[in-house]
Amino acid sequence: MPQYWLRAFAEDGHVLGRWRGGAEHRTPVRRAAVARDFNTDLLADGERRVALETYLDRHVDGPCAPVLRAVREGWWPLDGAQHALALDALAWQVVRTQAFRSFDEQVGQQVFPALWASEAVGFCDERLGRPLSDVERMEVFWTAIYGRLPALPWSL
Repeated sequence: MPQYWLRAFAEDGHVLGRWRGGAEHRTPVRRAAVARDFNTDLLADGERRVALETYLDRHVDGPCAPVLRAVREGWWPLDGAQHALALDALAWQVVRTQAFRSFDEQVGQQVFPALWASEAVGFCDERLGRPLSDVERMEVFWTAIYGRLPALPWSL
């Protein structure tokens, strides 16, 4: 979580948090909600991709920080552009949670392959200039998912 958001809710430079067991504690803003390399991806060669962190800095946190500061200082209501920036930044706070990352990973593993396979079926329909038969659809679908046909209960 960006520190400028935490500072908006801080008292004397501290925010109230909860330990996993539920007990409340005060912690300095600079140490709250910190996870090293949370918005980076480890690449095969050991380097880190920082595209998400760079995007958030340039297009979310940087533009929204002055808007949130204006809200804290009592400048309300926001104009349309400021309101849109604040809503966008708020939505990104959801994406920055571990729960969302876990959900996103599950969607990527479970839903994306089926969506990709469905796109492949549509592509083949378009390229052939006709709808695929049911058997052809299944052949394209499973080949798109697995790169080969699985053992099917019918013969092709």
